[in-house]
Amino acid sequence: MNYLCFDVGGTFVKYAVLTDEGQFLTKGKMPTNHEKKIFFASLADCYFTAKNSFQIEGIGLSFPGFINPESGEALLAGALANLHGANIIELLAAEINHEVSIKIENDVNCAALAELAKGNARDIADFLLITLGTGIGGAIVENREIIHGAGFRAGEFGMMITNFSDSGYQTLHDFASTRALVDQYRQFYQISAAQEISGEEIFADERLTTKEILRNWSRYVAIAIFNTVTTLNPQKVLLGGGVSQNPQLVPLVEAALQENPHWPDLSVAVEKCFYSNDAGLLGALYLISKERKG
Repeated sequence: MNYLCFDVGGTFVKYAVLTDEGQFLTKGKMPTNHEKKIFFASLADCYFTAKNSFQIEGIGLSFPGFINPESGEALLAGALANLHGANIIELLAAEINHEVSIKIENDVNCAALAELAKGNARDIADFLLITLGTGIGGAIVENREIIHGAGFRAGEFGMMITNFSDSGYQTLHDFASTRALVDQYRQFYQISAAQEISGEEIFADERLTTKEILRNWSRYVAIAIFNTVTTLNPQKVLLGGGVSQNPQLVPLVEAALQENPHWPDLSVAVEKCFYSNDAGLLGALYLISKERKG
């Protein structure tokens, strides 16, 4: 069976037709249009185009924000402010004439589903996934099921306040995200905001001061891990986001964790995610194919 999957972001929408075994038959991406009517029309166009070449059994959506996967509503839709409160499933179903079933889930939860199905959590029951990007994302899996929370807001690890005496109500988004790392690097080296800087560039910088910036940043990532582990006691913590694929990241974070005298009593395995750029699409596939298989 073949499925059409979308990974919706604030800048681009990735899409792919996949088999239920995870084989990509076609894939691409398009700019995200934030105008509601055009947004849904663009997804529908993808569906009708894919339908001309493949038998599509269903649609899976990886979506930003607070998502109710049962109703299809985006309580908050991340950067897609025009879709706050919209029922994504109902609106898309109307555009495609209700031809196939549609399932939706939060994007980080979709990444966790991909890891659960065939990634670095395929053989465990309980784990946490923390993504390092513009902000800090999170997913909680217990007994191989996503924990959503009463208001579909579970896993908002980036909202933790850890430095109140010095920084007030600033959150871990402001200290442990890749954006925070870039901001610290830019500030220290007095680099213009107009100049693009990536996490990869910072990891590749061999200057001693840069290494110290990375060490300080990794301590905040370690705090995020430690605080979530003390609360949820998972078997494993997976790190996602583009920077997670850098081989220096996990050793750097593990070294920061070892500085914490309480870590030996609570320590769990910390690994990078198996999937990176395709995690949202593969998680959306797991979502819709599982639903179709019952």
